[in-house]
Amino acid sequence: MADIADVTNDRILDELDQRLAARKLSGPRRVAEECEECGVKIPEERHKALLGRDCLLCAYCQTATESLASRGRRA
Repeated sequence: MADIADVTNDRILDELDQRLAARKLSGPRRVAEECEECGVKIPEERHKALLGRDCLLCAYCQTATESLASRGRRA
C-alpha cells in the first residue's frame, strides 16, 4: 500500500510530465528570419516573445496588418 509520500510524488511527476509535454507543443510553428512583407531581419527577441505562435512579420508590419484587419471588421 502506498503512503502519502508515494502518492504525492506520483502527482508531482504527473504534473511535471504534463508541463514538459505542453512546453514541447508551445514551440514556434512557423518562423521566418526575414519579414515576409518588407524583408527586414526579424530580431531574436521577437521570436522569443512569440514562442508558440507564428513569427513571419516584423513588429511594424504585424501592427499594420492587425490595424487593417481591425478596420475591416468594423465596416
